[in-house]
Amino acid sequence: MWDLPAVNSFLPLIVVGLVSGSVYSLAALGLVLTYKTSGIFNFAHGIVAALGAFAFYELRDRHGMPWPIAFVLCVVVVGPMLGVILERLTRGLAGAPTATKIVATLGVLVGVQQLLIIRYGAATLAFPGFLPARRVRIASVNVEVGQLIVMAAVLGAAVGLSLFFRLSRLGRAMRGVVDDPSLLALTGTDPVVVRRWAWCIGAAFASASGVLLATSVGLDAAVLTLLVVQAFGAAAVGLFTSLPLTYAGGLAVGIGAALSTKYVGSISC
Repeated sequence: MWDLPAVNSFLPLIVVGLVSGSVYSLAALGLVLTYKTSGIFNFAHGIVAALGAFAFYELRDRHGMPWPIAFVLCVVVVGPMLGVILERLTRGLAGAPTATKIVATLGVLVGVQQLLIIRYGAATLAFPGFLPARRVRIASVNVEVGQLIVMAAVLGAAVGLSLFFRLSRLGRAMRGVVDDPSLLALTGTDPVVVRRWAWCIGAAFASASGVLLATSVGLDAAVLTLLVVQAFGAAAVGLFTSLPLTYAGGLAVGIGAALSTKYVGSISC
């Protein structure tokens, strides 16, 4: 027989894990997308998330812009612009050894992280939430409406990206650019343009995940750049190829991290 009180004590943690795991999944989907089209594991993915969060902070908190507009600008302007920059950097390293490519993206991460610390300081800045905080009760657990919005939006993004890969011409080109870019070029599609689009979309996902993560951890350059660690775990579950498994991997990482806090707390007590 299940001990219902004990099971119910885990439900709030599972909800928290699902929300944070959804954010990890969103970042991991962007990471897998760039890896599938370029073959480069982008260690600077976390810095894109951090820059998206800090850009949102500048627009909303320092310049008074309504949050929906600030969020859209961070996702469709800031993220893709960073994606273009990173795509050009990695394209310039196309013939370089793998170690050089890794060091280059790590260098971007460390360098930009330090610039953010110089600009905003090392202390964590307050980052008020912007999604509805009203609570609804689901399965004996009080869940914020904003949390439900995050989970639903990320699930929709994962489904939409999968359909995009299967049904759209650009999505099929992104799959083909890895297998045979020369053959893709013969069809009249420029592989460089295809990869650039992939980096733009991946960076947009990273920027959105940075904004969403900052609402729970605050505005901290070091913490936000480490989002790449959780995204790496989720991408590894999907073997850096499967979008559905990557999404599930992000949820698993989030739930596992949330449940471990209860276990560690019980040990320390």
